[in-house]
Amino acid sequence: MLSLAFVAVVGSFLVTNLIVQRSSAAVGTLSEDIIYNSAPSIEHLTLVRRSVLEAELLLSRFIHEPSRRPELGASLEAALARVKEGANAYLTLSSFAGEQAVRMDVHESWLRFDNAVKHARAAVESNASAEASSLFVQEVEPAGRHILEDVTRGIEYNAVRGRELAASIRETRRDNMWLANGLNAVCGLLAVVVAWLLHREARTRRALFDAHSKFLEERAAELEQFAGRVAHDIRNPLSAARMAAELAMRKSTEAPARESVTRIIRSLSRADAITGALLDFARSGARPDPGARTEPRAVIADMLGGFAGEAEQVGISLQCEPVPPVLVSCSTGVYLSLLGNLVRNAIKYMGDAEMRRVTVRVKEEGNFIRTEVSDTGPGIASANLASLFEPYFRGQGVSAEGLGLGLATVKKLAEGHGGRVGVTSERGQGSTFWFELRRAGSSWEPTLGARQPELHH
Repeated sequence: MLSLAFVAVVGSFLVTNLIVQRSSAAVGTLSEDIIYNSAPSIEHLTLVRRSVLEAELLLSRFIHEPSRRPELGASLEAALARVKEGANAYLTLSSFAGEQAVRMDVHESWLRFDNAVKHARAAVESNASAEASSLFVQEVEPAGRHILEDVTRGIEYNAVRGRELAASIRETRRDNMWLANGLNAVCGLLAVVVAWLLHREARTRRALFDAHSKFLEERAAELEQFAGRVAHDIRNPLSAARMAAELAMRKSTEAPARESVTRIIRSLSRADAITGALLDFARSGARPDPGARTEPRAVIADMLGGFAGEAEQVGISLQCEPVPPVLVSCSTGVYLSLLGNLVRNAIKYMGDAEMRRVTVRVKEEGNFIRTEVSDTGPGIASANLASLFEPYFRGQGVSAEGLGLGLATVKKLAEGHGGRVGVTSERGQGSTFWFELRRAGSSWEPTLGARQPELHH
C-alpha cells in the first residue's frame, strides 16, 4: 500500500505538470491569434478610418481653396497613401473564419473611394470646379460612408473575436485551476494515507519510518512549492503559459521542440508587452492623488537595478548622476511608469551604436523637478520629433513589437500631474528624453487642453 500511495503521488505530480504544459500550449495558440490577427487588424483598420476622414476633408478644401491647391494636393496624396497602406496591411493578415466577406467589402469600398477622390481631383485640375463639387457630393461622400461602414464592421468583427479569444483563455485557466486543485487535494489525501502507514510500522521498523518520513517531507515541500507556483501563475494566463513554456524548453533535448517552445515564449512576451502598453495608456488618465509624494533617488536606484540584467545582455551601461534629495508630487507607481518607459525605450532603440550608455539625471528647475534619460543611440530624425509623443506612433525601421503607446503614456501622465515632457535629439549623437513634475508642496491647477511637448533637434 505504501508503494501504491507513493506511485499515486508521483503520478499526480506528473499529471499536474502535463496539465500546465497543455494549458500553456492552448493559451499560446489563442494568444498568437490576438497578436498576429485581432489586434493588428483593429490597428490597421483604425488607420484606414482616420485617413479616409482626413482625405475627405482635404479634398473639400482642395476644391474650395484654389490658392492652396499645391499644398493641399500633396497632403491629399499622403492621406490616400495612408488609406492604401492600412487597407493593404489589413488584407495581408491571416483571416478568421467568416471574415473573408468583410475583407472583400473593405477592398472593394477602398478602391471605389480611391477612384472617386481621384476623379473629383482630376475635375478640379481641369478647371471644372462645379463638376468637382457635384462629384464630391454624388461619388466621394457615398464612397466614404461605404468604406467607413465596412471598416467599422471589420473593427467590430475583430474586437468580438478578440473578446472570444480572451474568454477562451479565461476558461482554459479556470478549467486547469480546478484540475490542478483537485490533484493537489488527492496528493494531500495520499500524504495522509502514507503518514498513517508509516505510523503503524513505527514500532518495528523505526529506521525505515524515519527514512520514509524524511522523504515524504521533502516531497510534500516540493508539492507545496509547485502548488504555490500554479496558484500564482494562473492569475495571469499569459504569465502562466510563458513560465510553463520556459520550463518545457529547459527539459527538452529535441531541437524542433525547443524551437517551437521558443516561438511560443516570444509570442507571449509580445502579447504581454502590447497588453501592458494598452492598460498603462488607458489608466494614465486617472485623476492624480493630490497628497502623493515620491523620492526619485530611491525609485531610480531600484529601477536601474531591475533593468541591469536586460541592459547587460545587449552590452549597455546604465548610469545615474547624483540625485538631489527632493520629493515630487506623484505616486511611486506613476514615477516608475514615467521613468520605466523612458529607460526601456533607450535600451530598446540603442541600435548598433559603438558607445552604448544610458544615463539618468535629476535636476531642480524652480518649482519643478526634471528627470532626464539620455542615450548614445542613433538619434531621431527631425521629421519624427513632432509625432514622438502621439499614440500609436513608431518611427521607421524600428521593431514591430508594441503599439507605440510608451511615450504617449509618459506625456499623458506628466501633464495629468501638472508637468510636461520634451526631447532633445540629433542624428548620430543620441537623444535625451525628459519629464518635469511639480516639487512636492507646490500648488497647481489642471489646465484645459493638452500642453505641447518641447522638441529640439
